[in-house]
Amino acid sequence: MPGDDVAAGQVPSRSRRWVQVGAAGGVAFVVLQLVGQFLIAGASDVSEPAFNAPTVDIVAFFDAQNAGLLKLGSYLSTLSVIPFLWFLGVLWSTLRDAEGDPPWLSVTAVGSGFIVAVTIVVVGGSWELVVLRRDEGVDPEIQRLLFDQGNLAFANLWVMCASLAFATSTLFLVRRALPRWLGWLGIVSAIGLLAVRAVWSTTELWFLPFVLFYVWLVAVSLTLVRRAEAPAHATSIAGDRRS
Repeated sequence: MPGDDVAAGQVPSRSRRWVQVGAAGGVAFVVLQLVGQFLIAGASDVSEPAFNAPTVDIVAFFDAQNAGLLKLGSYLSTLSVIPFLWFLGVLWSTLRDAEGDPPWLSVTAVGSGFIVAVTIVVVGGSWELVVLRRDEGVDPEIQRLLFDQGNLAFANLWVMCASLAFATSTLFLVRRALPRWLGWLGIVSAIGLLAVRAVWSTTELWFLPFVLFYVWLVAVSLTLVRRAEAPAHATSIAGDRRS
């Protein structure tokens, strides 16, 4: 009977495939983000000014932007939110099953991920707005404001990424939701992201914990994909807890 597998606690193969698709959303998110940011970075022959650079340098930076590349990069970055939300759905299911009641860490993890997605959509396009309107003569001080806003929003994003990694990794370590090494990797990236947020305007070291966060996210995504191949979801959880 078609329902026998479900009654036995197993996940039908078709459902497992959909879980794999959702779990792979973490990898898709990182890929789209990296490609989008690569296009944005390559949209200008002028290097991105430092945060404390004079306004004239910021205006020159925006004037040199290739509008087509910048828009495409911004679009891909925004598009990455869709697979990321799918990934969060699978992650929530895994964490919720492992944590039990009350599921406060699971809610914290997925809520933090949702805020990451909202931040990317709402404030991630401030630079695109400047380039979109530059032919109309955007005031230099407004250009400066949007430049600063984009940088500050990116720095604030690190805090939510750290919250996602910390809450998720705690469950990896305490409840063995996924392998413990993923928990320690996530904790290290979270601590690094919180540390560089404190000095975001004066250091370039943010790159290290941010890349580590992306590595952690891809590793979690691939681990969830592999787990979904197992014929029984409950059995997979139990096996992870014993490992």
